[in-house]
Amino acid sequence: MILDEIKASLAIENLRLTSQEEQVLSDYIEGRISFDELRQFVAGLLKSKAA
Repeated sequence: MILDEIKASLAIENLRLTSQEEQVLSDYIEGRISFDELRQFVAGLLKSKAA
């Protein structure tokens, strides 16, 4: 599954997804949200971490 591959790639850098991040990625993979919605979520995360 793609989500497992993403999590494994992040683990290499000692990074972990939150349950909310994992749910959003799962929603995108399963077609419940659009790429634009995923992009907006990621942009919001980056803004909050940069602040």
